[in-house]
Amino acid sequence: MEREEKSKKVAKEKRSVKKAKTSALPATEIPAAPIAVVPAVPKTPAVKPAKRPVSSSKGPEPTLEQVQLRAYFIGERRKSLGAPGDETSDWVQAELELKAELKAQ
Repeated sequence: MEREEKSKKVAKEKRSVKKAKTSALPATEIPAAPIAVVPAVPKTPAVKPAKRPVSSSKGPEPTLEQVQLRAYFIGERRKSLGAPGDETSDWVQAELELKAELKAQ
């Protein structure tokens, strides 16, 4: 009977050791991604809204339709002559020409 108690005791100890071993094993850790360091952005002072609309002292501006039409004709002339350029340069040239014409008036 004593022998049975010892064997039960030993079996109980073995079980507790197994439980302790399984819980003591480290879990597999997933390496964390490196932390990105974000540089501090300096705070800019708050800009107060204008009290009245700012008017342009440059003079009258050509309308969008005027610039579109002039840019179209400049582009057509450029293509027929085979000159280098693109739509953006045609647009800029049209704006410059129209502003010069309006300023001369």
